Amino acid sequence: MRLLWRALSLILTIWLILIAHIFVVNFLPFPFNSINITFSLLLLFLTVSQNKKIIWLGLITSYFLELFSGSPFGIGMAATIISLLVINWFQLNILTNRSGYIVLLSLLLGIALYRILFVAFLVVSRYFFHQESLSYKQVIVDAGWEVLLSSVLLFLLQLIGSKFIKRFNSTRTKTGIIYG
Repeated sequence: MRLLWRALSLILTIWLILIAHIFVVNFLPFPFNSINITFSLLLLFLTVSQNKKIIWLGLITSYFLELFSGSPFGIGMAATIISLLVINWFQLNILTNRSGYIVLLSLLLGIALYRILFVAFLVVSRYFFHQESLSYKQVIVDAGWEVLLSSVLLFLLQLIGSKFIKRFNSTRTKTGIIYG
């Protein structure tokens, strides 16, 4: 029964992430439709929980996003997994403090790394398939908006989440007083 609940929660989480990403991309105006909800939420989950299962969640979610993507199959998935692994290593070994500034720095690095890897894989793919080159000016503008807006959104979500969790994470002391 416990396995069934885990499977259902995994399916629901993937479904909600995909719906949120599709909604942001299709229904928000230009600068705000650049927000990468999928990668942002995966980074937030990785930062908050430090669980290796988030990387598997990223693999499954990015696989389903590849079905809706116009880029060659596997580019987004490879960029997602590599950048999640690098940021996970970075958070475990270099940025061990979980203060707001460190979280913002890791989020900026994670989203920037994802976009750099995605564009690099796309350039290599276009080279081998003899397609026309990318408009690098437009790529830089889109990547800049994505990094900026996704990092700000993620930082705000982490900040609100940390305040919200602290408020409801009450502990009892020896005197029975609840501190919140």
